[in-house]
Amino acid sequence: MATVAALDGAIARVERRYGSRALARGASFERRSDEGVLRTGTAFDRIAGGVPTGAPCAFVGTGACGKLALALRAVAAAQRDGAHVMWVDPTASLDAVAASHAGVDLDRLLVVRTRRREDALTSAAAALRSGGFRLVALDTGPGLLASSVRADDVAPLVPLVRGSAAALVVVTDQAPRRLALLTFRFERVAWERELGRTTGWTFRVAGARGAEALFHARSYPRTLLDLGVRGELLEASA
Repeated sequence: MATVAALDGAIARVERRYGSRALARGASFERRSDEGVLRTGTAFDRIAGGVPTGAPCAFVGTGACGKLALALRAVAAAQRDGAHVMWVDPTASLDAVAASHAGVDLDRLLVVRTRRREDALTSAAAALRSGGFRLVALDTGPGLLASSVRADDVAPLVPLVRGSAAALVVVTDQAPRRLALLTFRFERVAWERELGRTTGWTFRVAGARGAEALFHARSYPRTLLDLGVRGELLEASA
């Protein structure tokens, strides 16, 4: 009886600190054969297979380079399966309009906004521990901000996502220096201008093996055009 009481007390303490979904029965971790990746439905899937689950990855690039646009596509992909998604947004930079245009159901997206780095990481950790989230996206914000989360700061989250059914996507402008993460590099290659105004841009995403996917984003109307895989485009134009 004492052992049962001690266990009940431990469970209560964990749930008070991390929420009622912080613990789950082992049966809740049964995985389907298609749970290895989140498919965005774009050329990114052809160069990377999709956004991996059970392992962390980083979308890295500076400025308007498309990393947020593709991260939102990953959110929409997770929601299509009816899953829960958390977006950790310490700099309050999530654009609700852009998210909606990417197919995100805002009513089913849990957004965490806190200026404290520790709170942002604690929230992400609680979501991963719970087993109730298919995707946790952490937008680190501009690296120049003293309070911003850096890619290396997510080290405590890595063992929580390893081997799980969840995906952890770190959206950042600076690649990790000490932490080994599967990294996809985003780079803007051209601006689109009409009547002297910037109306869009073309960007590329480089996978781990050097293959590149190309996209074109427009500001108005907000659209993301999938241009394809660079090597295939070069072959088609030859």
